[in-house]
Amino acid sequence: MPHLDVAGLWEPPAGRPEYRVPILDVEDAIRAARRRWQVRQIVADPFRWARSLQILAADGLPIMEYPQSPQRMTPATTGLYEAVVNRAVTHSGDPRLARHIGNATVRTDNRGTRIYKEHKHSARRIDLAVCAIMAHSVAAAAKPGLQLYWYDAASLNR
Repeated sequence: MPHLDVAGLWEPPAGRPEYRVPILDVEDAIRAARRRWQVRQIVADPFRWARSLQILAADGLPIMEYPQSPQRMTPATTGLYEAVVNRAVTHSGDPRLARHIGNATVRTDNRGTRIYKEHKHSARRIDLAVCAIMAHSVAAAAKPGLQLYWYDAASLNR
């Protein structure tokens, strides 16, 4: 059964709209996670992270690009929802993950069901919820017993 946990999160401090994610720190944290755990796949949306993904791949890390298109996110969102309802996924109870999931708004349109921020410029982040959806999607196709840890830079000039 897949297990979800948070291995890192970078968010802007309250009242600091100029905050930028320390990209080198994120890259170093991913490398540290690889040394700490048996990492089978590092899954990330290449949007604004393409350079980091290229560098990490050049370092020999197992990178998988996962663009957040509706064609991918719709079945992935449904898959995590069904796993939660059927108790086919566990999680660590990380309060940051709970907060991000609680901040998400579910919408259904002609392309299917996906999650969104309450409005485009909301400070209420959903990045860990998106990461959980992507991670579960990859884990659902992987070997049983896979544990998923993810890093999220919640505010890269958004």
